[in-house]
Amino acid sequence: MMKHSLIITLVFLLFATTAVLAQDDSSGIIVHKDSRIETLLKKQGNINAVASFRTSNGQYKGYRIMVLNTSDRELAYKTKGQLLSRFSDQSVYMSYQAPFFKLKMGDFIKKEDAEDLRKSLSSMMPKGVFVVPEIINVKPEDEKKYLQEIEEKGN
Repeated sequence: MMKHSLIITLVFLLFATTAVLAQDDSSGIIVHKDSRIETLLKKQGNINAVASFRTSNGQYKGYRIMVLNTSDRELAYKTKGQLLSRFSDQSVYMSYQAPFFKLKMGDFIKKEDAEDLRKSLSSMMPKGVFVVPEIINVKPEDEKKYLQEIEEKGN
C-alpha cells in the first residue's frame, strides 16, 4: 500500500515538473476573442452603475432638500408658494406626518447638485436647510444625461 502511494507521488511530481518546463518553453499565449465581448462588458458596466442608484422596483435613489419641518400649516403653504415662485424649475413636495408638515425640494441624483441649491436656499431660510436622502423622480432627459455621464466615465 505504501509502495503504491510512493509511486503515485513520484508520477505526480514527474507530470508537475514536465508541465512547468513546458510552460517555460512557450513563447506566449494567443487569445482569439470576439470584438463584441468588449462592447458587452461596457454595457454591463453601465447597467451595474445605474443599478447602484436604483431601488429594487426601479425608482432612483437620490437627494432632496429639507426646507421646512413645522406644525404651522399656514407657514408651510406660504413657504411652498414662495419656493415655487422663486425656484420655478424645481419641484416642491409637501407631506404631513402628525403633527408636522414637511417641505422638501428638488430631485437630485448627485449630492453635490443638492448642496449647490442648499447653499442658495440658506439665505432665504433662516432656520437652516438640509440635504436628505430620498427616493426621487427623474425626468427622461435627466436620466439620459446621467447615463451619458456614466458611459463617458467608463471609457
